[in-house]
Amino acid sequence: MAQKLYKWTGDIIQPTAWESSMKAPQWYGSDDDGVSYAFLDEDFAKLCKSSKDDLAATTASSAKTWVKTKSQEAKIINNQCKDTIRQTYTLEDELQANRTASTDEGKAVLDAIAKIVADHSKLKDALVGE
Repeated sequence: MAQKLYKWTGDIIQPTAWESSMKAPQWYGSDDDGVSYAFLDEDFAKLCKSSKDDLAATTASSAKTWVKTKSQEAKIINNQCKDTIRQTYTLEDELQANRTASTDEGKAVLDAIAKIVADHSKLKDALVGE
């Protein structure tokens, strides 16, 4: 079955056992308004219940944005992105490339950094099934 982004408020009651064919749930945490998010297999979600009876799949852009910017998983991906960039380019290299963006060398550095960022953005998109 497919996985979807789910949201709820209150506590989540999850099953203690489920079929091994179901993909493992990814719990993302709660925003400042107390709305919690997880990426769940649809069959697994059917076995869950929220204490406020409001567990539901969501496609809201605000929910996706929160997961891709504020969740612990997104923060880890952001740090990995920075580390990957710094393995090749120093901060000075990056600033120099921005100052010389109209040159072939500056453009090459910025293009390489953009590719690294794009690869890591795909990982964040995958957090919400995009």
